[in-house]
Amino acid sequence: MALSNAERQRRHRERQKQKLAAAAPDLAAQYENVGADLREKLYALIDTENARRERYVTGKPIEQTDFRRVILDIALNENRSGIADAARMVLLQALCMGESSENEILEARRQKEALTSRKTKNRDAKEQVIPLAHYVRVPNFG
Repeated sequence: MALSNAERQRRHRERQKQKLAAAAPDLAAQYENVGADLREKLYALIDTENARRERYVTGKPIEQTDFRRVILDIALNENRSGIADAARMVLLQALCMGESSENEILEARRQKEALTSRKTKNRDAKEQVIPLAHYVRVPNFG
């Protein structure tokens, strides 16, 4: 009896899952540990920033930074919380898993910013309105 293509693919996926489970039985636990570690680092960063703000503000209530604001800052590429850059660095270091150092990440950012600034300068120069040649000529009605 011939198997359908869908059935062969389903069986192949099942075999792949079994191989993965045998090779890395605690992969889900490792992901959970990494996530918990990231949360702890970000919460420590937030607590440090809130403590710093409390030290320097006198008399008026301070705005507390919370986890959601930091995550929004990262997602929207903003820095309203004041610690979004540090939080981005924590996330990037976790994603690199030791492959790239903080200096390498910062250098890559500088190179990207320099490239984008050059592109915007070139785009500004190109976007200047220049009249077409046939509009520049003075018509001869004579």
